[in-house]
This record gives sequence, C-alpha cells and structure tokens, in this order.
Amino acid sequence: MSDSINKLRQSSLGGKFKFLLKDSFIYGGLSALTKFFSIFLTPILVRFLNPTEYGTVDIFNPIISILATIVVFGMDSAVARFYYNTEDGNERKGIISNAFWVQIVLTIIVCGLTFAISKPFLHTYFGDSYSDEKLQYLYTIILIVVFSTPVRFAQNLLRWVFMRNQFLVLSIASIVLNFAAILICVYVFPNKILAVFFGQLISAFVCTIYAIFTIKNYIVLRIDRDKLFQMLKYGIPLMIVAFIPSLLPSLDRYFINKYLGIEDVAIYGIGYRIASLAAIPILSINTAIGPFIYAIYKEANAEKVFNLLALAIIIFVSFMIMLIVLVAPIILSVIANQSYVAGLFVVAPISFYFLFDMLKSIGGMGIELTMKTYLNPIIYLLNLIITVVLFYLFTPRFGIFGAANALMVGAFINFLVFTIISNRIYTIKFNLVKKSIVLLLGYTITVGIYFYATTAITTILSVVIIFAFVLVSYVVFIEKEDKLRLKDIVQTKLLRKQ
Repeated sequence: MSDSINKLRQSSLGGKFKFLLKDSFIYGGLSALTKFFSIFLTPILVRFLNPTEYGTVDIFNPIISILATIVVFGMDSAVARFYYNTEDGNERKGIISNAFWVQIVLTIIVCGLTFAISKPFLHTYFGDSYSDEKLQYLYTIILIVVFSTPVRFAQNLLRWVFMRNQFLVLSIASIVLNFAAILICVYVFPNKILAVFFGQLISAFVCTIYAIFTIKNYIVLRIDRDKLFQMLKYGIPLMIVAFIPSLLPSLDRYFINKYLGIEDVAIYGIGYRIASLAAIPILSINTAIGPFIYAIYKEANAEKVFNLLALAIIIFVSFMIMLIVLVAPIILSVIANQSYVAGLFVVAPISFYFLFDMLKSIGGMGIELTMKTYLNPIIYLLNLIITVVLFYLFTPRFGIFGAANALMVGAFINFLVFTIISNRIYTIKFNLVKKSIVLLLGYTITVGIYFYATTAITTILSVVIIFAFVLVSYVVFIEKEDKLRLKDIVQTKLLRKQ
C-alpha cells in the first residue's frame, strides 16, 4: 500500500492519470459490472417476462441495495480508515473482525425485521398493484441479502488489502454465476419472477462460500470493544450518507407505479438499463477516485490536477453519453422490443444523473479532507426532500421523462451544494461556472440528439456535433497550460510505453 502511494505521489501528472485509469479499470470496472450486469440479462428477461412481470422485478431490485446498505453500516469505510493506522497484524485482524461480525449481526436483525413487516411494507410500496404472491419474492430477496453480506464484505476487503487475484476471481465468479443461474432458472421455473430472484440466491450462496474461504485468515472470534466504538462513530454517519442515495432507485419506481402503473415501471427500467452503460465507466472512475484524492491532495498543484480531472471527466463522459443516446435505438432492438421504445426517452437524463452523482465526490472532497463529515447527512437529507418534491411535481405531468429529470435535477443540485460548501471550508477550490456550462451544453446536445437524430443525414450531423462539443470544450474551457499537460500525457504515457 505504502509503495503504491509513494509511487503515485512521485509520478508526473500523466503518471497520476495513468494510475487512476488502471485502478478504475481493475477495481472500479469489475465493481461496476457487478452492479450493472443486469443490462446483459435484459434480452433474456424481456423474452420470458411480460411488461407487468418485468416491472415487478424492476421495482423489487432496489430493495436489495437498500437492505445491503443498512447491513454494511459504514463498516467498509471504517475498515479502510483504521486498517492502515497500525502495522500490528493482530490489531488489523481485530479491525476487520469487528466490521465482519457487526455486519453479520446486522444482517440477522435487518432481515428479521424486514420479514416481520413484509406484508404492510409491500402494501405501502406497491399500493393498488399489491398481491400476496409478492411476499415470496420479498422472502427470497431477504435470503439473497443474507448470503450476499460475506461476498460484499470480502470484495471491499480484498480491494483495500490489494489481494487483486482473489478480488478478480470473486467478482468475475459473481457476475458469471448470477447470469448462468438466472438463465437456468427462467428456463426451468414456471414463475418467471421468482426464477429471477432464485437465480440470484443460488449465485449468492455459492459465492459466499468462496468469500468466507478467501478472508478466513483475517477473521477472529473476538470483538475489540474500544476499537469497535471508534469504528462505529466513524462509520454510522457514512452509512446514513450511503443509505439516502440507495433510496432513490426505489423512489423513482414508486412514484412511476403510483401515478402511471407497473408497465411504465418496466419501460422506465429498460431506459435505465441502457443508461447504465454510461454508469459502468462512471462507477469505475468513482471507485478509484477516493484513494487517488487522498494520495495527492497535499501536493502544491493538487487544485490544478483536480480541476483538470473533473473537467476531463465531464467532457469524456458527456461524449460517451451522447454516443450511447445516438445508438440507443439499436441497443433497444438488441435487448428488448418496440413495446419498450418509450424507455429511450429517459436514457439521457438518467445517464447525466449518474454523472452528477459521481461529480459530487470530486466537488465535495473538501468535506472529507477537513473531516467535517457531519455535513454529509444534512446535505443528503436536504437533497432527498428536494428530489421527492421534484418527483411529486414532474412525474404526474411529464410521465417517466419527468421522473428521470427529477432524479437528474436533484443530483445536479446535490453536486452544486457539495462543491459550494467544499469551496468554502477547504483550500482547494473548484470552478463551478466552467463545469456547469459544459454540463448544461452537454445535456442540451444529448436531448437534441434523441429528438432529431432520426434519419441518416441527421445522424451524421449529430456525430459531427458530438465531436464539435469535445473540440469546443477543449479549446474554450481548458487553459493553455493544461492543454500542454494533456498533450504531454498523450505523448509520453499513452502513445508509447514507459
């Protein structure tokens, strides 16, 4: 760990970007694929499930993330924070074991409570579309959470202790087994909805055996109470921070089901799946950005590096989103059918939602670096209220496009608030004006592509506009000094091996 950090700190700007790119690909890429692998399942699910069944699966899926976030309880971050505070092997095992046993106990409590209130919860969540049959789906989801807990814990631990091979095996196995088990189950089970969740349960059960075997040497049968108190004090606020965003994928579907119906949830879900193609590189970058920031934030040119990094990410990801929206009709024809074509309407706003949600991690870095993390729950709670109000206002009037834009606008406001507060409390400042202009320009062009790229000529024109966006952003918004730095990166780091 220390060798990697020292190497990063001593490298040039190009070396820093290369380091970030490598970690983004290995750790972030697999984490993103694990989270968004459902895009590859969509053609199978659409074939075997009608829109009502697909909508039911889609509205249930966020419950897994919500329960898992509660169970984690911020202990993944606590392990990362406390593990490298000591060189003592026994103390490190105690830190890891504290987090592991907390998550196991919480899994039993949270899943038990969910089981106890399952019927009134589903009545509230589904409203008029509730049926007793949905209880068995929730029960299966509870078991998925139980067996997924050791898998998630192991993936986080293996990433922080740099056990790369074990991380790769566990992550790839999770993706492949999930896909294979669901595929087999939907062929065999008469109840296709139950088949989707039962396939995930099989995968979780198999992977948890490997996960426990992999990390068993890090786990001891004891609790260090003093250290546990410190870890809980550090981790609980972060759990709150993680919990509120995990609610959003259930809230959008809740409001769509409430105002439009379960079939519109399915249509929205297809658009969400296509947009998740943009989320894969976004989550990859976000996974690697934390260690990258902590490694170089004390350097003299850190502000320049972070501002250039943020702007480069905005331009690159916006470019990717535009291409995804341009080819979205083709993607739809591969993964679904024309009954879901209205889902294309939400690809642009949901893609930019993913981008805005990631940018707050960079813009709000000052809050973490000053350790004023007590601000995070306050900001997130305020953002949750704003987003719920936007759902109420937009969804009944503009349908699924309104719900997607409510999600996106809420994330953009959150990004602005995090960045403004960070700029006030920390020495590193972010230029919000430049970034906001590029983001607004990018979103406007992307929506325009959806509406007007309907013929061969307008598609070619759209491609020209996409590349013009990159060129204009580069010429107008990146300073001359930074252009020279980027040129050096391309010449010395990308065009030839070091």
